[in-house]
Amino acid sequence: MPEPSPMDHVYGLSKWSDVGYSAIDTLYLRPVRWFHRNIVERLRGPSYPYYHRKFGPVKTIDQCEIQDQTCFYEAEMTYLREKRIDTMVVEILHDRLTRCIAYEGRIDALDKCIKEKDALFESHTNWYQKYGEMGVPHSCVDAYMKQKHLMIWMRQHPE
Repeated sequence: MPEPSPMDHVYGLSKWSDVGYSAIDTLYLRPVRWFHRNIVERLRGPSYPYYHRKFGPVKTIDQCEIQDQTCFYEAEMTYLREKRIDTMVVEILHDRLTRCIAYEGRIDALDKCIKEKDALFESHTNWYQKYGEMGVPHSCVDAYMKQKHLMIWMRQHPE
């Protein structure tokens, strides 16, 4: 093993830069590291294994009082968030099917991508049942009325 030359320093620059870096480390970085290890990590609490933001329960539009505008707004924002999530799920499943078809080739895709195709079809059907045929400017009240009319129709036409 070669002996270190007198010109080799800890940070690889010069003797004075080593002194400067060690002074910065002693004055600024060590107290911050000590504070982080001994104070912040102890007060932080247990870490949770999930990675997505958790939203508290919000009343749906049918549970709101008649003049409660705050409840209407919260129900509308929850509805829009759920619609955005459902749309993203459909897009992700569509991307999976597209990648499967590109990977397997057009000839073998009919046999090998059947699981992705079924998942996309089911997800798209569910999305259409919940959000389809309501027009562009619609709200959670329109979706609630659509759900109510569907339940009435299913009661009148049992099959």
